[in-house]
Amino acid sequence: MTQIIGLVATRPRIEALLTTSIPSIAEQSRLPDALVIVADHQSLPTDARQALRALIPATELHFLENVRSRGAAGTWNTGLDFIQQTWPESYVAILDDDDRWDTDHLALCMSTAKSEAWPDVVISSLRICVEGREIPRPPLQAIAADDFLIGNPGWQGSNTFATATKLVAAGGFRESLVSCHDRDLAIRMLDLPETRISFTGHHTATWNLNTYPNALSRPGPEKTNAL
Repeated sequence: MTQIIGLVATRPRIEALLTTSIPSIAEQSRLPDALVIVADHQSLPTDARQALRALIPATELHFLENVRSRGAAGTWNTGLDFIQQTWPESYVAILDDDDRWDTDHLALCMSTAKSEAWPDVVISSLRICVEGREIPRPPLQAIAADDFLIGNPGWQGSNTFATATKLVAAGGFRESLVSCHDRDLAIRMLDLPETRISFTGHHTATWNLNTYPNALSRPGPEKTNAL
């Protein structure tokens, strides 16, 4: 379980990809072995693909178009299907197109995985930033399915680091939901027998809350309906 495959879903939002998520992936001290970028029911323009390749030339890039249900879940699942078929024995590291990883995010997740005998999930804590201001919260150290029935204790899209096998076994993302995909997936993964989770104990991912408009999954009526 030595490969890391990055997965980014996008509407697409070219500016967010070029200025936020992909630069933070390119700056990783331990680069992903491959990066899969999935656009929702449209192809990324050729000039955008070229610009993205120029940002991260040392990593194998794959550009896909979501062929499943429109929205975040179908877009992620298109990527997961491809990853499971191509790199079945890998860790999948998800990053939202408007979020960032610290430079040691993947390295710390992988070193934790190795030291903990290759768990199904490694959770590195996610800091929240609103208009550039961080909202403090302690690093996540424990988690249970019931935690997600009253909120999200801190396992979301951009700090998902899990085996492709376990993500597929849980059924991937639920395409009938328009929001709360992270909570739903967490509950189903935690309900699977013998799911093993480890924690890095450090904040190495940043959730930029409501920084860019037109997200694939966003608060408002969509979140209320999903709940």
